[in-house]
Amino acid sequence: MGLRTRMYLAISLLFGLLFAIFMGITYYFYYRGVIGGVWIIVIPAILAVGIVLLQWGISPLILKWIYKIEWVAGYTPEIDAYIDEVVKKNNIRRPVLGIVRDNNPNAFCFGWTKNRSFLVITEGVLKYCDEEEVKAVVGHELGHIVHNDFVVMTVVSAVPLLFYVIFRGALAFMRGASRSRGRSAGNALLAAAVVAAISFLVYIISHMIALLISRYREYWADRFSAETTGEPNKLSSALVKIAYGLAIEGRGEGADKHHKRYENALMIFNASAARALAVNASDGRGWIDKERIKKAMAWDLWNPWAIFLELKSTHPLPAKRIKALDDYAMAHGKLPYINFDMKKSESYWDEFLEDILISNLWIFSFPLAFLMGYYGNLLLAIGGFFFFLGFFLLIYFVTFKYPLSFKEAKIGELLEDIKVSPVRSRPVILKGRVIGRGVPGLFYSEDLKLDDGTGLILLDYHQVLNFIDFLVGVFATEEKIGESVEVWGWYRRRIVPYVEIFKMRIGGRWKRIYTQILYYIAVVFLILVGAFFLVLSFLF
Repeated sequence: MGLRTRMYLAISLLFGLLFAIFMGITYYFYYRGVIGGVWIIVIPAILAVGIVLLQWGISPLILKWIYKIEWVAGYTPEIDAYIDEVVKKNNIRRPVLGIVRDNNPNAFCFGWTKNRSFLVITEGVLKYCDEEEVKAVVGHELGHIVHNDFVVMTVVSAVPLLFYVIFRGALAFMRGASRSRGRSAGNALLAAAVVAAISFLVYIISHMIALLISRYREYWADRFSAETTGEPNKLSSALVKIAYGLAIEGRGEGADKHHKRYENALMIFNASAARALAVNASDGRGWIDKERIKKAMAWDLWNPWAIFLELKSTHPLPAKRIKALDDYAMAHGKLPYINFDMKKSESYWDEFLEDILISNLWIFSFPLAFLMGYYGNLLLAIGGFFFFLGFFLLIYFVTFKYPLSFKEAKIGELLEDIKVSPVRSRPVILKGRVIGRGVPGLFYSEDLKLDDGTGLILLDYHQVLNFIDFLVGVFATEEKIGESVEVWGWYRRRIVPYVEIFKMRIGGRWKRIYTQILYYIAVVFLILVGAFFLVLSFLF
């Protein structure tokens, strides 16, 4: 999940909670008889529009508060000149520029309109990208600003919410009508049921369309960057570093010159502290190996999970964005950044179906318990349910979710594994340096970004309770940045590759995550409870 997606998701959840409270109050008055009839739909609809407008109005203020952004006059003379050229050509006000002091490479923009906007990049963009790549990244964000995406996506997001409000209002009306008698009440109940069914269907469709529009606008922002910089391949190479984590310090040819320029402009970091180039992820000049990039792209293009994950995402798959930029490059007489010519040796649908089966085996505990109760007794049914529920979950944990056969690996090599998924994990041991937070600049982000010399990867830190994660993010994450670590965990892949942490050694101390251990304890407990009831069923 990208930085902008996480950012807006957090704010949406906050305002979603506020909306849920208002809806609860509305339904309370409805069931108390204070309001009635069509008002159970009208009032929540007005509230929904109000919440959306409120979110649009104060979200930029919240973002400025919760993110550690340092506002700057400019980045470098060349990039500043590019920004000035773009805003002048499109007749918009120059965005306020900011930088997040975090080496996790990323960028985002936010604001009210194209004339009241903010553009932010992290130190990591400057550290891992050359100046033309930085310009391309800035161009993408400028594309969102010029296209007025803050306003457009606010309106688009309001449509599914309105249909959801109508759906919930129709359900409430149905519950009220069901307490009445007579033909008119029956007709009203039927009409409300039809409205509920149609509005829910339209809600699902409009939600998917809203996500599709968001993905199209990402393509449009990519195109804007390619058109205004004239270098589509530079955005492709930046995407490889930011989305896949195939990035190395130094940036190859001309790196020292760029480092010195950034030092003078922003005092970002000392170029002499940069580590040596990772030879197994790059060629002698520091460029990322194109064959390794193709293998990283193969997961997006071949693994069936990618199809379904993209449907629920606000961003297109990185490989598709790179291919779209390559098409633009070829249409304008340039060589593509990647000529993806790999041949698929298998379908990968068998692994996908196996993932679905193994992760949902627990569902079979219900029919098995029913059969045991039907042909046996209640104690047998209860025992069978708990035993099989725990047994099937244990199979899932041992084989896919949390296998314990940890082996040393490199990040660059992990990205070549096409068969991993959100379900099917790979137990790994990684060694490297923590370069920043998972969400750079967010003061309570507990996740981390690791650099092992062959690439960058997100480390997913998740303790038993989210409140613990919050406390860790606020009080303990900052001290880990810059430290050399050894991480044991499970490599998985969604839109963005990541490793769920099992334990991590910093210096001579191990820091453990207890979530997975508790899962194992819980499933063993279910098996023991089931065995207990099974024994009772045979004794009585």
